[in-house]
Amino acid sequence: MEAARLDFQQLRIKHILYKSKVRSFLYGGTFDKTFFSTAGPIDIWFSTVGTIRYAREPEISQLIRLHQQLTTLVLSLHKLYSSGQIEQAYDGLKEVDFKSDQFIQILSGLDERLKQV
Repeated sequence: MEAARLDFQQLRIKHILYKSKVRSFLYGGTFDKTFFSTAGPIDIWFSTVGTIRYAREPEISQLIRLHQQLTTLVLSLHKLYSSGQIEQAYDGLKEVDFKSDQFIQILSGLDERLKQV
């Protein structure tokens, strides 16, 4: 299952970049509309790797759902930030961190489980 480890490592890196981009735009960087859409790297990973190679793994559905929740949250934080409600947008980072931790935990659990197969 070395291929799975590499696949999950790619997803983990994409997720860390995702979280970094959220922080970046909330602290004055540019908002990358495409990155936070279905054309973004995580969504592409799910459609080209995740749902193809790991369709039978229940964690993939959980990860997709969690990523969709994160994206909805991020878009609302961007809306808050853009309308001048910067403190409220910063407060939303706590929920981003919480959901991000869940994402990594589920992904790590899947990686460990498949490593033992």
